[in-house]
Amino acid sequence: MEHFELSKARILIVDDGDEARAVLAGLLESEGYGVETARDGEQMLACLGASTVDLILLEVNLPGTDGFELCRYLCGDDALPPVVFVTDRGDEVDRVVGLEMGADDYVVKPYCQRELLARVKAVLRRANRPPRTGKRGLYAFSGWRFCPTQMELLDPQSKIIPLSSSETELLQAFVQHPQEPLSRDRLLDLTKGRESFPFDRSIDSHVSRLRRKLGDDAKHPEIIKTAWGTGYIFTYEVAVE
Repeated sequence: MEHFELSKARILIVDDGDEARAVLAGLLESEGYGVETARDGEQMLACLGASTVDLILLEVNLPGTDGFELCRYLCGDDALPPVVFVTDRGDEVDRVVGLEMGADDYVVKPYCQRELLARVKAVLRRANRPPRTGKRGLYAFSGWRFCPTQMELLDPQSKIIPLSSSETELLQAFVQHPQEPLSRDRLLDLTKGRESFPFDRSIDSHVSRLRRKLGDDAKHPEIIKTAWGTGYIFTYEVAVE
């Protein structure tokens, strides 16, 4: 995907508000993106079946199946595009739930248009960024193997554990800086870029999800430890293959 052109990406807006869909569609089209729209989960699935989509912008409050459940479905299938919530639901609990479900970002309405466009661009770039790895494209640590190009982990028993694009980016940042304390700001630099106007506490949710996939004890983690007053540290030595 080295030559993927962000301006040619197709974005699906899922929102039951006619005005909200129209405003967001106009904003994205003015930037050159192709846009599809849906008012609920049923229409969303129909769009996904009929055309190629590179990113989904998803409202939480939808008729029928809500956005959280739709996100759970979307992020459970690596063949489906990344998700960014664009929603009226702005409570911290909702933000955390959305990120725990696997969303790549969470934007609250009313949003700053420039910020939203920057976040969209950042997620598209992360999803299509070429990997920075060795010849085989693998990182190995303590019996685990990590393949960024396939967005998956292989545990010591060779069981495949799929990763979301955000989990892939975060783990790649850790394995490229092993045994080095990384602040939240530094992790955001390594994964999103400064143009994304990041919600920095989203890093904590992504780290929690990544710890679970690595089998790391949430209360007493050994792989990704909390560096108090700093951020996080990936404790294992890493070999590049």
